[in-house]
Amino acid sequence: MNITTTKESLFALALIEKEGAETAYINISVDCFAENTAKQTVLFVLYSDLLQSGAGSYTRDEFQRACDELGTNICVTTADSLMNVTLASLATKITPSLKLLEVMLTKPTFKPAEFKRAVLTLKNALEQSRENARGIAQTLLKNALFEKMSRQYGFLPDELLAVVDTVTLADIKNLHRELLLAYWTVSVGGAKKSLTAGTKMLNSVKNSSISPVPVYTKAKTNTRRTVVLHEVKSKQNIELSIGGSIPLTLQTPDSAAFSFGLAVLGKWGGFSGRLMSTVREKEGLTYGIYAKTEGITVSETGYWRIMTFFAPKDVAKGITSTLREVTAIAEKGITDSELLRFKTILKTSEALMFDSLTRTVNLVHGNLAAGLTWDEYQAFRKQFQALTKKEVNLALKNHLDPKNLVISAAGPVVNVKGDLQKFAG
Repeated sequence: MNITTTKESLFALALIEKEGAETAYINISVDCFAENTAKQTVLFVLYSDLLQSGAGSYTRDEFQRACDELGTNICVTTADSLMNVTLASLATKITPSLKLLEVMLTKPTFKPAEFKRAVLTLKNALEQSRENARGIAQTLLKNALFEKMSRQYGFLPDELLAVVDTVTLADIKNLHRELLLAYWTVSVGGAKKSLTAGTKMLNSVKNSSISPVPVYTKAKTNTRRTVVLHEVKSKQNIELSIGGSIPLTLQTPDSAAFSFGLAVLGKWGGFSGRLMSTVREKEGLTYGIYAKTEGITVSETGYWRIMTFFAPKDVAKGITSTLREVTAIAEKGITDSELLRFKTILKTSEALMFDSLTRTVNLVHGNLAAGLTWDEYQAFRKQFQALTKKEVNLALKNHLDPKNLVISAAGPVVNVKGDLQKFAG
């Protein structure tokens, strides 16, 4: 595959060319973060629904039918005030598929009846999300780590339900105008013909822009271990997010070393991390336990997180085992054999990713949205193969603090509340 990235005045663009590709993909990300409020969160979710609910001469059903007839999938999602639009199409249908995408982006109808439907749909979804213990645990972790004005700070379902009816159709239309003017990150993958067609559509739609304004996260100053609990009676297990904020961006010198060390602790997916081999396999306390960094970009810091779950009867023992492994790797670091093994694991997993055009487009796009061009990303990844054990262990010692982290638990916590609170420092 031939991959190029450029940063233009109106957008950042990645072209992922695969000769003879029978499919084509377009990813568009637009960052309109200005302030962090429950209303803004609701506004973005409603907008993502309404953008797909009729455009030009198409009703919502007609637009979906047109996509189905082409075998095209167009999806709009939102997270942390980042709007994501994706298109997947057969290469032979890319031209009419792009016409549908262009109509959606430039001529949304935002009909009052669809607005009412979207509001009702969101209310129902938020009612159901009260039972999403895993999502609640992560939200509470972030809220314990970051100030409310930060992009990382989130809102619980009840907080969002309280403001749904304050959003108006005028708010939706204003947001759409802002998104058209905002700086875009775009990735196009497929054969050369698909890249040409996608770039042409992009230049047709994006004819003006305002300069992007960098937004920085603001972490709280914690000086002790904190426990946050949320009762979700309907669940059998207790979902946990355990972690801490880190003063690292993708351009911080020891960012790669810390990420490498965290992979040794609990590589996301698979069974290679220490946590999986001990807490899961040896002690049988959970089915899955992983660790990774989140929210880190070229300009913004983020946090590290361990995600797992335990049965209520095992939760105290499970947290004890997890903290034991965190403490061990923070204080003693990784071994020589782990350094060599994980260099191979990380190199192999990335190589396998390039077997798929879909995964490649998502990888390139995600890094470009985080501020890394393809050349910069390759340079970042090369750091992993050049790391020494000393560099990794120093990064872990400096940024993985077992005495100053947050333990967030959501699920049937009432009967084990006392046991969980004992972990607070």
